[in-house]
Amino acid sequence: MESKKKPSTEFTSLFQLFKLEEKNLPQCFGYVGEDSFEFELVLEHYKKTLNDSGNKYEVIVITSEAGEHEKLFAELFTPDMFFPRKLIILKQASNFFKSIIDAKASGDMKDYGAGFRKNITNISDEVFLVLHYDGKDIPKALETLFQGTLSFYKTKVLYQSDYAKTLKDVCEKESVSLDREATDEFIHRIPPNLGAYLKSIQKLKQYLHKSKFTLDDINSILFNQNELNVNYLVDALVQMRKQDFFKEFTKFSEQNAEVLNFLTRFSYKLDEIRKIKVIRSRHNGEVPIPVMDEILKTSHFSDGRKNFVRKQLIQESSNFSDKILEEFYNILIEMNIKFKTGLRDSEGKNYFLQKVIRMFALLQEKSSN
Repeated sequence: MESKKKPSTEFTSLFQLFKLEEKNLPQCFGYVGEDSFEFELVLEHYKKTLNDSGNKYEVIVITSEAGEHEKLFAELFTPDMFFPRKLIILKQASNFFKSIIDAKASGDMKDYGAGFRKNITNISDEVFLVLHYDGKDIPKALETLFQGTLSFYKTKVLYQSDYAKTLKDVCEKESVSLDREATDEFIHRIPPNLGAYLKSIQKLKQYLHKSKFTLDDINSILFNQNELNVNYLVDALVQMRKQDFFKEFTKFSEQNAEVLNFLTRFSYKLDEIRKIKVIRSRHNGEVPIPVMDEILKTSHFSDGRKNFVRKQLIQESSNFSDKILEEFYNILIEMNIKFKTGLRDSEGKNYFLQKVIRMFALLQEKSSN
């Protein structure tokens, strides 16, 4: 059956996808990013939407292992009299398609690509393909392979101006609410990405079985004292609290996720310090609240939280000269490259500590001058 094809769409938010019913679901959808939790959310939505239709369907999982190319081709383009309705889940898609879209692809892969392009615009209405392209961007060659049928979402870094809106969207999706103090603390301490926000809200619902949460609720459920708190690590570093930093670091479990969360939060903190230094230089050492609201996007904070953030950032920025701030950015970039290209386990831990000790030394050097 020829599908009623819709043009490919780049979704700017996963919530756009979550609001779609079956008749509007993209038949071919790609999640582009390294966050497997967000990809699972996409799959959950597809499964729930297809389940709600009341028609049975088969779930087929395909990876990049040998022989899987033929399996995908058969499942996509060959009618099945027993299970005509399918949800095909393709994992490790970057590796799967690499040999197909490569300009130097072998003869067999070129033939495969030609067949794929010829058939993809005519797949059955009963077939849905959801793929996880585990990379930072989707190649134009892959879009060409799908002949305009592949809609996709590229995971995005959340900036400060996005935090409150994203949390609001998550709370609406999960039908919950947080009071003002809980909201401020959640945004301050939870790593800023959609997957972490959703995972944390779902954890609150699972443990407390209610829909309205207070500061005490999130402290008791989300911030277990036995788990590494990357926000605390960042604050301890820039505030030169060396003993507190290494005490908290004893909870480190040698997982790359912890390091990457630290680096993300650390980059935001350096940006905050840089902006505060600029504000102070233009306002005779002061940080007017209206200016801070505009530059740091703190207008949704309570008055108490605003004053706390302002006082803390002024104190932290005094520890940094422009030269030291630049050196911290350089160290951050180097660490980011190292850990995103495979550094991990004990080697990664030792490297991380070396860089931290170097940063403490830079701050101590300034304070001694």
